[in-house]
Amino acid sequence: MKPRYWFVIAGAAAVIALIVAMVLIFAGGGGPRGYVQQHYTRAAHLDIAGDDDNEAYTSPKPPRTVAGEITAKWRPQAQTTDASGVYLRYSDDAVIIQPQRTGSVIHLMDADRAYRHYHSHVAHVWGWSSTRGETFRGGGPGVGK
Repeated sequence: MKPRYWFVIAGAAAVIALIVAMVLIFAGGGGPRGYVQQHYTRAAHLDIAGDDDNEAYTSPKPPRTVAGEITAKWRPQAQTTDASGVYLRYSDDAVIIQPQRTGSVIHLMDADRAYRHYHSHVAHVWGWSSTRGETFRGGGPGVGK
């Protein structure tokens, strides 16, 4: 075969790979959010009021089991567990798994909003020990230098 045919074949393969990647990304199957959406039952009545990004799901399994299923597929950046539930932080999202009388309720939400909402449970683990404004070094003579 002539070299230009190889370029045509390589170009076609690249276009096909790009199409497959785009389908996988936009089909909702990527990341922990997509995993939860595909594997657990949507429970809109359990969404946290006032948070448009929050979605609640349920599972008949206990929180630690659900967390194990999710973390086996998607490794979190930070994780903590206490009596109130399991808290998983990913780059953009947080997955909060709490006990419910018949299993678990799973909340998907923005990581920053989850930090603010569950601060007392996650502050010591998720790595944000101060508000964003406290990292500013200004403030007058000798301050922050």
